[in-house]
Amino acid sequence: MIPPLSKSYLIYHANIGQALIELGHNVSICVPDYLANKGLVPHKKINIIKYGEYLGDVEARGYEKTQLIEKFWAGGVETLGSLIPIVNFCKELLEQILSDETFIASLRDLKPDFFIIENFMFTRNILVLPYKLDVPFGLIGTIHDYFLSRTPFNPAADQFFFDDGSDRKSFLQRVKATILSAAFTVYDIFSDSDVVSRYAPEKPDISIRDIALKAEIFITEIDHILDYPRTSLPNTKLVGGSSVSEVKPLSGDIKHFVDKSSNGIVVVSFGSGNVYIPDQIRSKMANAFLKLNLNVIWKINGTFEQQDKILALNWIPQNDLLGHPKTKVFVSHCGKNGQYEALYHGVPILCLPMYGDQFYNSKRIAVKEFGHIADIREITSEKFSELIQKIADDPKYRNNIQKASKLFKELYKVPSKEAAYWFDHVMKYGGSYMRSSGQQMPLYQYLLLDVMALLFGIVIVFLVVVSIIFRLCWKLLTNYKVKTD
Repeated sequence: MIPPLSKSYLIYHANIGQALIELGHNVSICVPDYLANKGLVPHKKINIIKYGEYLGDVEARGYEKTQLIEKFWAGGVETLGSLIPIVNFCKELLEQILSDETFIASLRDLKPDFFIIENFMFTRNILVLPYKLDVPFGLIGTIHDYFLSRTPFNPAADQFFFDDGSDRKSFLQRVKATILSAAFTVYDIFSDSDVVSRYAPEKPDISIRDIALKAEIFITEIDHILDYPRTSLPNTKLVGGSSVSEVKPLSGDIKHFVDKSSNGIVVVSFGSGNVYIPDQIRSKMANAFLKLNLNVIWKINGTFEQQDKILALNWIPQNDLLGHPKTKVFVSHCGKNGQYEALYHGVPILCLPMYGDQFYNSKRIAVKEFGHIADIREITSEKFSELIQKIADDPKYRNNIQKASKLFKELYKVPSKEAAYWFDHVMKYGGSYMRSSGQQMPLYQYLLLDVMALLFGIVIVFLVVVSIIFRLCWKLLTNYKVKTD
């Protein structure tokens, strides 16, 4: 298994790895050195392949180099152009990893039967590895990538990763979606055209997209309940969030704090990374929490005087807290893992998005009335407190997400086991019987460019013939008129 180089992806890959072990497989996960001792792969039977000591703390470097968080606090608005620094940073990382002969030799010596690779658009160059080593592979990712898997896509109805998170598009949004989908269909900004020639020169030179189409299966960490109905093919499976799991009992100070919270608790977290929060924002949030009739468990570096009201910790058992019956609201940046944990346990959410897919994720929470969205930069302490209390007190939000939770558990069971089932299936039987003809033809044929060229040529020939006939008729008519005169 080769997840991207951050905590959140490693967590859910580890869950799938454990499910694969239960099906009888031997599992190894590639873990960057800076995460190897963080306890993010708690399953002892999973073999950890450490690599990338030279990379340092990738998350910290990424935040520093792209300035994502600083731009957000400065009032910045995300655009397509803001993706460029992220794309470039990730390509630099991949250049170092793909040039690491020791790491590649360790994979070759392992003689794997199958690779599971994250379909993360910013690290797509990593797909050269299974191609180089002649190993079958499957893809899993948080984005249902129509363009990479060649799943038929309708810009008017289907959602994709640059939509605003609503399932109803205005005319201008449909225009934007049409233009963007056309651009992403024919051009891939996330991979380099010379990856194979650089890192697998002994192999025929093909594009990363052509390598991706060799995947035995495409698994996506979304569903039709938290998200919206989507077009899919037999080899594109939607499984929901694999980070979710059954609840473990609380212990220590956290258990004591929850037990004494007679009115319930609010869980506050901005994900597994250490996201910088300015002092004035921290103060505003703390003041809002003190106005609640609920106690607060807050994942943040620092302490607060009102420890009977606010328990501040630099790590929390988020899934276990969300599964506790006393949890009334989840205040979150709305990353994928946390959102699915809240859905699984039926906890309404107050979304405070900052960057990336968090804005899309937050909008769909509001559309489905599983909670609310707020801009943490602009909202006042009073309004912030009112929103949290409203979500906690209004049964509409809890009823909506608890109904969705029941549907999700019935239809998707345990997502990590569903993902493991499909990987196990294609390891046994291969995925060719599920692969559509559109995934096996050149792009120009898939887009019907040859058919359109023929039809266009026929129209042109027809118009030329009609024009010639018209001119001949006109000439004959003119000559006849002259002779008659």
